[in-house]
This record gives sequence, structure tokens and C-alpha cells, in this order.
Amino acid sequence: MAKYKHLEIIRESRISKYRFHANTKAPRPPLRDFGKHGQKLKTELDNTLENIVLKRKDIGIQSENLLVLELISDALAPDILEEMLNKFKLYLVEEEEIPNTNNSKLIIQFENEDSLNEFNKERELWESDSKINSILTYAKRRELFRAIENIREVSKNDRLGIRLKKYLETKISFLTEFFIVNIDVWFNGEYKNVIEIENQIKQVLGTGGSKLLGDLFEIPSLLLGRVLVNDFTLNALLSMDIIALVDLPFSSISNEPYELYNWDYNPLVSDELDDSSPLATILDSGIFTGNPLLKDVVVAEEMFDVTEDTPTDLNGHGTAVAGIVVYGDFNECLKNKNFKPLVRVCNGKIMHNENGRPCFPENKRPEQLIKEAIEYFYTKYNCRIFNLSVGDNEHIYNGGRQFAWAEMLDQLSKMLDIVIVVSAGNVSDPIINNFNSRIDLMEKCRDQLFFPEHRLIDPATSALSITVGSIAKFGEPDGLPNRAGKLSVGREKHPSVFTRIGKGVNKAIKPELVDYGGNFAITKLTGGGIRWMKTDRKLLEPTLNNTNENIFKGYCGTSFSAPHVTHIAARIERSLEEQFGEKPTSNLIRAVLINSARCTSEMLEWAENSADVFYTGKTNPKQDRRLRLIGYGKADDSLLYSDDTRVTLIAEDKLELRSFHLYKIPVPKEFLNVKAEKTISISLAYNPMTRLSRKSYLTNNLWFEVFRRVDEDTLLQYKAKKESGNDSEEYLNSIPSEYKAAFSPGSTEILKSTLQQRIWRKGASGGKDLLWDENEPFIFILVTGKEKFKYTEQEIPQDYALVVTFLHSGEEKIDLYNTLKNKVRIREQEIKQVERIRARG
Repeated sequence: MAKYKHLEIIRESRISKYRFHANTKAPRPPLRDFGKHGQKLKTELDNTLENIVLKRKDIGIQSENLLVLELISDALAPDILEEMLNKFKLYLVEEEEIPNTNNSKLIIQFENEDSLNEFNKERELWESDSKINSILTYAKRRELFRAIENIREVSKNDRLGIRLKKYLETKISFLTEFFIVNIDVWFNGEYKNVIEIENQIKQVLGTGGSKLLGDLFEIPSLLLGRVLVNDFTLNALLSMDIIALVDLPFSSISNEPYELYNWDYNPLVSDELDDSSPLATILDSGIFTGNPLLKDVVVAEEMFDVTEDTPTDLNGHGTAVAGIVVYGDFNECLKNKNFKPLVRVCNGKIMHNENGRPCFPENKRPEQLIKEAIEYFYTKYNCRIFNLSVGDNEHIYNGGRQFAWAEMLDQLSKMLDIVIVVSAGNVSDPIINNFNSRIDLMEKCRDQLFFPEHRLIDPATSALSITVGSIAKFGEPDGLPNRAGKLSVGREKHPSVFTRIGKGVNKAIKPELVDYGGNFAITKLTGGGIRWMKTDRKLLEPTLNNTNENIFKGYCGTSFSAPHVTHIAARIERSLEEQFGEKPTSNLIRAVLINSARCTSEMLEWAENSADVFYTGKTNPKQDRRLRLIGYGKADDSLLYSDDTRVTLIAEDKLELRSFHLYKIPVPKEFLNVKAEKTISISLAYNPMTRLSRKSYLTNNLWFEVFRRVDEDTLLQYKAKKESGNDSEEYLNSIPSEYKAAFSPGSTEILKSTLQQRIWRKGASGGKDLLWDENEPFIFILVTGKEKFKYTEQEIPQDYALVVTFLHSGEEKIDLYNTLKNKVRIREQEIKQVERIRARG
């Protein structure tokens, strides 16, 4: 089939500003007795400051700078919060909702005692109900202090990490032995404070053997470090108000099971790669280049974990990941024994082998190693696609603030304009429930994915990375179940029982994609019990081995789902560059990738028939469960180019928040009338700035709505009629449903995500719902957005990419490509027309 260049389109020229009114339904702070409440805050403020100063002196710190307090606020309006931060020169190091209340917990860093005294003077004016304007106006002062419920210091228990807390519960004391801990330190982003913070930590550690291991590593909201401590200095660290978290280094990633594949043949390798071929970096345990299928595809190798003093893979995990990134799905290759590498790779060794497990070194935080590796391969080899199949199984996301590791990936994604693919994480030993039939077993394995222990781990919650969960490729174990005593727990393309599911930060769609990562079976023991069979050769995901004994090996885990997506992302990047003559943005790569994702009807039915026993609402949100389980589905390489039955339109632009862009997309009658299954898929990708310190995390949201049977003037009229007090999302929902095209899921289900996909799908006789204009049916795509909180770069427009794909599965030739090409607003044509007008002028 012929392949064509994707069509680059532009939006309609009419763009109107959109005024977002304040939400009058937002909770208001309670009425208070200013005298009593002011006295209460004075007592809490004095006690907190006294405790901080005393503790600092006790642990050897004389500085009165960088004081950290915790405020509990009741319905503190965003504009009042910003007023407080700006007027008192405070830094908000963390903003977090308190579950089941209207309250927020705010961790505030005062620059020094003087800035805290200024804050206290305003409190005194509030206490006396003074009408004078000082740092704050009377009205702003009243709103601020009415909303503050409590002031206290951050407690020692608040600073205990998950692993350290568990360890301390089982150990009476560390005695005098030394051990390593991770520390997260509150940081206001000003480099001048780093030296003072390091000095404070060194003073606390003293000269008795405890020490800071290397320099502190900066991310936007925290300083990350590792410290050698004993029992005494650990307690001293936990008493420091500038310390956010102290935890033990996380254990190595799960030792995902495998069994050797006994291939007794020499594979035929058809290597056609050159310097212009797709490129991706593997951040893992190294790569074994001695494998005959990898020896000529590794472009560069660099050690960031130097424990083993070699970039080669002594564990196997990295080689297995690399094999899938290079070749994609091995199943087709294995059938004909013809192996064609499609992606070149860089080997970034960030882990080493330790008793069969890939482990990070002790002397550096994983975040620092990964940042160094990404920046190295980006700078030196211009690599923009990265695979990270690791995670911290003990840092499970339970809502609330973003993880530091995930924020670091988001920062790099935005700053370098790169694509990072992350595995969702695994539960190595899921529960085995009682069951009375095979289907009952499978349903229980599916439904237990909603249990808390299956939630995402750090850094799978990264908002700008692409997170990948696992589905099974094979549904039957080796040998007949009744003869072999084994029973698989998942069918083909159903979620793997070990995978982790979403949602992500701020209820974003996570994981966005799923791909093949293996399957488990159960087997009966001699005594009648049941255990997991994790190494059945027909249920594993095939990939490459890291020794010369065998070429292939089988694995299970989301670690091997992620590289399938990395493989496709690298090829999309290169195909877009080839078509348009310049490197595509990460937004465009992600939008095209997510636009290719599909769920089979069986996948949809299986996911939507699930049950979440923890859901307490009265509705049946089956679409929500589906998105949590499998995201937008499985991506493929079908959108590398357009062809006769599949045509892709792409657009990139910058949106000023509080406005909207409008795209008029023709829908050819020939397409609607073709006797075949047909779909229109629309995807949006954008890369907002992120702030770990804010409960919203993303500085802004973008989303889109699709309209039919409506003209532009009607849309603008509805915009003008927006009722005061409604938010923009509510405004779009208020437009009558007859004007909205039947794209699924709805915009409200996915608007918190930086990757959004919605699909219109019809059977052979469907499509009449879009056939409404006798002359030229079309749809409008409206892209809009809104900031979530104020920030310095607020006036900078938000970059985004929009991708629209028309697809029909029939053999009837309708010349879809040229029909769309002649009817859409092509960017090149518009630019040439403007140039001609200017020349005439």
C-alpha cells in the first residue's frame, strides 16, 4: 500500500478571548472571633518558633534563616494564597489537600526570622481588627487569617519515609552502626541557599563518622541527598525543620521471573540500520552486546553506575529491555526466524547486578544517576527517546503530592523536549483468591487490580512521561491445563495480574498505554495448595539473553511492556523528521503515538465489566474503570505515515490560556458512506510546567471538545452566553448534546491528563450522525485551557499538538487522502498565500 506524508493543518483564524469567571460555589473560610483566633495563632506561632530555635541549637545549628512551618488552611482562596506568598516573600514548599475536608496543609518556608516577624505583625493587626492598610489591605488580611486554622512545626513523624518507618517498628535501635539514608530537603529554588543548607546538615552530622555523601542534588522543589548516619545523627536529621523526608534507599526492583528459551538455530539478521535510523536510550543494568542480535545496533555505552566497571549487562534485565526496543514484538520474528532491527540504542548503565537483582549503587540517588544519563545522551548523541523500566515498589501513590523522582522526569521532559517511557510497576506476588471456575478466577484477578497494593509507584506517576502497563500476549500455558496442572489467569490482551494501574496525580489517566508484558498461571501443589507459576515458557514475553548460552530469554513484568512503546516512539520520531524536514516536538511524538492506541472490543468489554469494591458512589463508572485498567489501549506503528485507508492530520500551536483555538475538519461523505468499520481518533498532547509543591501540580490544563451540526458563529454565541460562576469545563458541558459529536471518552474524564485521546467509531452501516450538511459535513474541534495557579511564566502561551486520524477498514477505494488534502486548511498553502499577499502589497 502506498504511503503518504501526514497533512499539516492550521486552525481557523477567528480566535476570541474567553473570560473565565470565578467559581462562586467555592467554599468560603469560616467567620471567626478575630480576637480569640488571633491569640490562638499567636500562641501557636510563638511555640512553633521557640521549638524550632531550641531544636536547632540542640543539634548544633545557630542560623535563624530558612524556617519551615506548617499551616492548616480552611478554604484559602488561590489569590489570597498568592498574596501571602508574594507580600511576605514566602516559599510554598508543599500544598496538599487533607482528605475528606475542605482544608489544605501548607508547608511554608520563611526566608528568615525577620520575614516571620512581618507575618506576625499582620496577625497582630488581624487580632485587633485594625482597619489600617499595612503589608496587606484590611480585606486581604481578614480573608487570609480567617482561613488559617492552625500553625505548627512539621513533626518528626511527618519526616519518616515508608521504608524507614517499617524498619524502626521492627528494630529497637541501630546502636552505633552506620547506614545510609536518603534525605529530601525543602528548597525554594534559590541556589544561594544551597550552601547554607549543606552547612546546616553537616553541622547536625558532626565529626563522628556521619557525613553527607556528595553534594545535594537539585530538583525544582527539593534538594535530594544521601547521608551516612548512625542512630544518634538519624534522630538529629529527623528534628531538622528543613528536612522533608528521611528514608532508607529503596530495595532493588522486583526480580522478574524468566525461563530460558531453548532455540537451537542461528537466527538470520537483516540489518539495514544506518546513521539516520531511529535512536533510543536504555537506562538500565547495561546491555550485553555479545548477543548476535545486538552486536551492531548499540551506538554508544556509558557507565553511570561504575560498581562493575563495565557497561555490559551482568544481570539480564537491561539486555531484555534493549531487545524489545530494537526489534519490537519478537513473536513475528520468531515465526519466520528473520530478525530485522528497526531501532538503534544507547546503553546508559545506571544499575548493577546484585544476587540476581538489578540494583542502584549506594553512593548516589537514582534520580541523580538518571538525570546525568539523560542529559549525557541528549547532549552528546542528540537522543530524545528514553526507556526507564525501573521503579520504587515501596513508594505507592495514594493520592496527594507528586513523587520527587517523577517530578525530576517531568522537569527534564519539559526542559529538553524529550519523550520518556516509564513502566507502571509490578506486584510480584499478587493475592490468589478462592475461585469456582476458570472465568471466576480471571474475573477475580482482574478486579483485584483495583486494590490499593496495585496502585502506581514512583516514578510511574510522571505527568509528562508515557506510562505503560502490562497485558498478556498468550492465554494458554505450556501443555493442556488439565494435564499439566496449570491454569493461566488472563486471556490474550487482558491486563496481567501483576500490573499496576491508575490514576495518576490529580486523577490523570495513568497508565496511558498497555502492551505485552507476560502472563501468570497458577499450579496445584502436592498437598492441595495453589501457588503462582511465573515461568511458564508459553506465557512469558520473549526477548534477548545476556549470555552466550542462549540467544533468547522469557520475562514477565511491565519492564518489558514499556520497551514496546519506546520502540514505536523512536520510529515515530524519525518518520516525522523525514516527512517534515525538522525534528518533531515531544508533544507531536506523544500525540501521534497516543493517537494510534486502540482497544479491541474484547478488551473494552472485559475492562468495563470489572468491579471496584472500593468504589462508594451510586453510579456505575465503567468507562472510568476501563481507563484505570488499560488507559487508551495498545499503541502500534500504523501512524508512521498516512496511506489509502488511514489519513492523519497534525497541527501544532501555542494557546494563550483563557482563550480557545478552533479547527474545522471536513468529514468526507465518501468516508461516512463506505461499507466498512470506520473511526476518527483525535489526540492532544501538551507539556505544562509542573510544581511538586502545589496540590494541582500542573500549572495549567488543556482540553478539547468536538462539535457537529454547528457553525462557528453559533459556537461563539454560546461562548458569549456563558453564565457567571460556571467554570470553562462546565460551560462546554452546558452546550446541548445535539451539537456534540459522539467521541469517547468524554472530555471531562480525561481533561486532567497531558495526553488525551477520544475516538468516534462506527460499523459498516454507521456514520449518519456526522452526515448533516448536504454540501460538506464537518466537525469543529475546540481546544481551550486554564491555569491552575499563578506562576511567573503565566503569560507564556502553552505549546500543544493536535492529531486527527481518519481510518476505514474496507477495500473500497474512496481516495480519502486527496479528498481530505483538498478540503482541509494545509499549513504550507496558507503560508504561501500570505507571502503572495504581502508581495502584492
